[in-house]
Amino acid sequence: MRHFLWKGNSAVGYPKVAWSDVCRPIEEGGLGIRDILALNKALMSRHLWNVIQSNQSSVWVKWIAHTHLRNKSVWTIDVKGGSWGWRKLLRLRSALLPYIDFKIGDGESFSLWHDPWHCLGALIRRFPSGPNRMTIPLASKLSAVIVDGDWSWPPITDMECIEILHLLPTIHNGNDSILWRGEFNTTVAYDMFRNPGPIVGWYPLLLGPCKIPRYSFVLWLAILAKLSTMDKLCLSLRRGMCVVRPGGGDT
Repeated sequence: MRHFLWKGNSAVGYPKVAWSDVCRPIEEGGLGIRDILALNKALMSRHLWNVIQSNQSSVWVKWIAHTHLRNKSVWTIDVKGGSWGWRKLLRLRSALLPYIDFKIGDGESFSLWHDPWHCLGALIRRFPSGPNRMTIPLASKLSAVIVDGDWSWPPITDMECIEILHLLPTIHNGNDSILWRGEFNTTVAYDMFRNPGPIVGWYPLLLGPCKIPRYSFVLWLAILAKLSTMDKLCLSLRRGMCVVRPGGGDT
């Protein structure tokens, strides 16, 4: 099968099936081959998730906090700084954010302006002048606006900043926590970075203890109408046509 798809060498051959389809799960009409780009992002997202959680049991996370973050928020730190790998990691933040919940407790762990605890995202990006207009320092923790387990914001007269108060989340008892919606693992992360397709009804024809892989592969090509029949070869390779005498047969 690998020679059939890759031609067995570095030569360029006629592509029978798009790689985006080959890399789909069998249930979606593919061959179950992992998309290496999506898999790499999934593995990198595991490291980013550890940084977001501030996993203190990880020596690497401690090193990142000391070398790259330096008391800054991972959510708003500039992508331009740091190594190539660190920049690639930061570019995954927007992909992970929709799957993360910020459970607000005492507010001591979250940055008021830099962490995306609010449904509007990081407030400093939505309201760059907010710290000055609301007279709340840029380095403030969320606890600066929480008193006795309830919100306690200073009087806001700026119409733009009033939007913050209309969409405040619920405050819970205990400490702050960052939660993944469901269970985080590499499989879940991999599905985030690929484009899922619909389940096809014919995929059971390719699976089973009595199925011969070689024959299943040919059947898969036939179902997709990708077998190298002569009419397809004539269209793709222009066989049977002479380049010297247009309209004449090749001799």
